[in-house]
Amino acid sequence: MITKEEIINKPSEWILTRRGHFIRIKDSQKVVDPNLARIRQHLQVPYQGKTRFQGKSPEQIAKERYDKVLEEVNFDYQKFHDWLYDIKNQAKVEIVKLTGLEYEEAVKKIFEHIENSKRKWRWRREKEIFLVNEETGQVIYSDFPSHNLFFWDLMFREGREEVLIPLSKEIESKEKHTATLIFLHGTGGAGSLNHMTNQFPSLKVIHPYSPILKYDMWHGSNPAPGGQQEQGWINVTGDVHELMESDVCPGNPPRTNYEEVTKSVHLDYPQLRRATSYIDEIIEQEIARGIPAEKIAIAGYSQGALLTLAVALTTKYKLGGFISLSGILPCHDKLLVTTKNLNKTTPILIINNSGDKWVPFWAGRKSYQILQDWGYNLEFKTYPNLGHTWKDEKLVEFLKKNILVRENPSQKDSSNLDKWNNIKKTLIVMSWVVGGVILLAFIWLLNRRKSKKFVVKNT
Repeated sequence: MITKEEIINKPSEWILTRRGHFIRIKDSQKVVDPNLARIRQHLQVPYQGKTRFQGKSPEQIAKERYDKVLEEVNFDYQKFHDWLYDIKNQAKVEIVKLTGLEYEEAVKKIFEHIENSKRKWRWRREKEIFLVNEETGQVIYSDFPSHNLFFWDLMFREGREEVLIPLSKEIESKEKHTATLIFLHGTGGAGSLNHMTNQFPSLKVIHPYSPILKYDMWHGSNPAPGGQQEQGWINVTGDVHELMESDVCPGNPPRTNYEEVTKSVHLDYPQLRRATSYIDEIIEQEIARGIPAEKIAIAGYSQGALLTLAVALTTKYKLGGFISLSGILPCHDKLLVTTKNLNKTTPILIINNSGDKWVPFWAGRKSYQILQDWGYNLEFKTYPNLGHTWKDEKLVEFLKKNILVRENPSQKDSSNLDKWNNIKKTLIVMSWVVGGVILLAFIWLLNRRKSKKFVVKNT
């Protein structure tokens, strides 16, 4: 029998449900991608005096409990809750029902765990607000009465921005808001398109924030930028040094396909899908504010570019355009099987440059070719030797062509006013003409009547 101590000792493994139960998915349901295990083993071999994989963190161990089930329910947290209580799955889960002080103590321990998991937790919304650990998939459902005290404390406590992932930064349009650009940052929060509102006064720019993840990404003997706890959308494990072309790493053999990539770098598919479901929430919010889906564009840099292309394949909305800057199509073998094909005709701009030491040019070009073979509406652009960055010129051209009206709102309003004034003038002229015709007709009839009287009188 599972006791309170089991929950207190391993708080990252337990889900708090709407019914007030603690549920854990059993070890038999845990899944480890064999390719990921092989890459981790590869990183344990000393390289230039460093053992680069130090072992799985408690969060990474806990994550293995949720990945398989979340993928089964397509990362829908309403369906996830239903799955936990489905009688068909009762042999796959462990349910603990505590009461009184034991219950309060166990809940308190889980919320202490949340407070120590810096910027990994996000408020999510489907039918109600709940908490999701964006790294592991652990869920804390909020609408059980005894949870509310802990939720309110977490929501309004001082320093909550260090615990929870911040809300998106929104750069409001300078004139009437008619279009939205959602820009997805790269590793470490790199990249911004704030300045686009200066060029396009009717454009609003949204910068969502990713969680802080436990990375095991290396470049030779150097860890990913910023260390191993890093802001990012997708867990990455492996050595990107092995993928580079000779313009970055002289002597490396040429690469031609993604099968070779998966031998060196693993991109976390469940983590990717958690991120795409969050971006869909932002899209829904913009549509609810009155912005048509075709006036919403997604752009992303580096890791954000990976996420951008994933959203293009998975979102349930037909959007106005997608821009991938120094990225690749991630987990293409899974994404292309589940693609909704809603955005097959939507314009997609892919930009990759030579001299890029984090995302090799060949991988970006290969992404373009794969999507082209699937019939997507693509444009590919490269700037030789520009490396892991971008130029604005192509973005501006793309937004002008596909998202933004060529006239700004004030011009449009002025144009509409001119049209209405012209209509009013026309109506006034027409009323004068019609009035004149009626008057002439009346005079003619009056004269005709007089002439008839004159003829009768004289006969």
